[in-house]
Amino acid sequence: MSLPRALAASLLACAAVAAFVVAPAQAQSSQTHEVRNGDTLFGVARKTRHDSVSRNQMFLAIWRANQNAFRGGNTHLLDVGTVLIIPPLGAVAATQPGEADRLVREILAKPASAPVQVAAIKPAEVVKPAPPVTPSVTPPIGREEAAKRYQEGLALERRGDDSGALKAFLDAGEGGNGLAQKRLGEIYDKGNTAVERDYETALKWYQKAREQGIEIPKPLVRSPR
Repeated sequence: MSLPRALAASLLACAAVAAFVVAPAQAQSSQTHEVRNGDTLFGVARKTRHDSVSRNQMFLAIWRANQNAFRGGNTHLLDVGTVLIIPPLGAVAATQPGEADRLVREILAKPASAPVQVAAIKPAEVVKPAPPVTPSVTPPIGREEAAKRYQEGLALERRGDDSGALKAFLDAGEGGNGLAQKRLGEIYDKGNTAVERDYETALKWYQKAREQGIEIPKPLVRSPR
């Protein structure tokens, strides 16, 4: 083999080795997702899920990596513009699917105002944190604004925007609007494209609606099969 050909072959071999070594490192790097209007944690997990893991594994990994991003510990309340860390496949898959399902149920069952404790992260699961983001503390909106947000939620539902409607109903429900609280109970009772079925949360919102004088037919919440 001539010298130029030998040199070219050597350079190609080096490039192949470099690609083999660099590609896995790149695949393990964390990505980010900027929160947009209507985003929920379940929605972000669905959009960014790695092919070989479940949505609950992805939900749990994103929750662990972004503890300061959720207002009052509510997994459905994200401020638009917040940049979430999306953990790499290795960190997500470190928790088995069954364990992830159990932990996600525990997270969703906790009161929104209480800090949620999750299983300790093993050293292999630690993801380099992003610069700290100070969550904004927004007091509940007033009655008039809550009624307006309820109507906006109905309009968004009619357009098929489940995520935007859920955010509007949550704002209105936290502001004391009984009709919005009843609608939240119905949404969590059945689940939709923005949120999974959650009987405990449905009961909570139905109770809030009753306290506002809204009639709730019995039984609305069915026992899980």
